[in-house]
Amino acid sequence: MQKIFTPHDERLSDYHLLKSKESPSEYFIADHEKTAVRLLKSDFEVKSVFCTEKYWLKHKDLIEKKLIDPNHCFVADKSIFEETIGFHVHQGFMAVGKQRWVEVKDLQFPILMINSIVDSENIGSILRNAAAFGIQSILFDSQSASPYLRRSVRVSMGAIFQLQIAKVTNLSTALIGFKEKGGNLISLALPKEDPQLVSKTKTIQTIGKPNNLVLIIGNEANGIEDHILETSDLIGYIPMQNKIDSLNVSHALAVALSHLL
Repeated sequence: MQKIFTPHDERLSDYHLLKSKESPSEYFIADHEKTAVRLLKSDFEVKSVFCTEKYWLKHKDLIEKKLIDPNHCFVADKSIFEETIGFHVHQGFMAVGKQRWVEVKDLQFPILMINSIVDSENIGSILRNAAAFGIQSILFDSQSASPYLRRSVRVSMGAIFQLQIAKVTNLSTALIGFKEKGGNLISLALPKEDPQLVSKTKTIQTIGKPNNLVLIIGNEANGIEDHILETSDLIGYIPMQNKIDSLNVSHALAVALSHLL
């Protein structure tokens, strides 16, 4: 453990002014006690820990067991902690982990595909819901926000550490590959007027529990891209009442997974 006396300590570069910092990196921040503890308990590589003395004393054994070099645990008074990260906190406990991505060919069913979802908090909630209902793997396209953004990791409450995560520039190629492996491709979307799509549109409740599920969810405003809908085996929609025509994407995902898995 190393005591920190100034927010400008160069050893804290990963934690400096986090509120305005989302620079590309192979590392990520876990900035909530439960999330940081789950990172420490996972098989992810942990680069460092930054905390107040209260949390050092509380989690000392776990930190020392996980860190290869215990000197990469930095402890500061709360005022120094907050000045370093750039905002007030209720919990003074953070950790830096190394991002982990797998190859698309190694993803295991059931799989969730993310098409152009850009809100980091939505991504975090999606990760948590996916893990809760038994999704094994998540594939992101290049238009979607990274699941390793600080807010995404925080909102996921550490669920990301239980999932296989991959990214790809061309979802269509990945879809073809999943079909060749026996995947059942279901897009979660509102009913469409296109006759070719109407014929394969069902309520999510009537689809059943398909083997080798590949569930696709799309952009918060525009939904799933047309070429992906055309490639899908089925389009599932959630019937709604009282003139409500849509749900938040993470809420819709939870409803769908409760029926499909």
